[in-house]
Amino acid sequence: MSDAFTDVAKMKKIKEEIKAHEGQVVEMTLENGRKRQKNKFGRLIEVYPSLFIIEYTNANTYVESYTYSDILTEKNLIRYLD
Repeated sequence: MSDAFTDVAKMKKIKEEIKAHEGQVVEMTLENGRKRQKNKFGRLIEVYPSLFIIEYTNANTYVESYTYSDILTEKNLIRYLD
């Protein structure tokens, strides 16, 4: 099997896993350039075919969207806490 088919299968698995955890609290580890990482805690509020949205609540509330390819390429990591 070629790498393209393997990546498609991995992407499908990532989408299904994230969809199964919709509404839960997650920890995002974000690559911040040159071996720096930033951890954020938020709630996975919406899942779409090409991206998912996490709501963060600190001093103010804001949302950020991420693509499944960010997870596939390990640019960003997601950990489920609930």
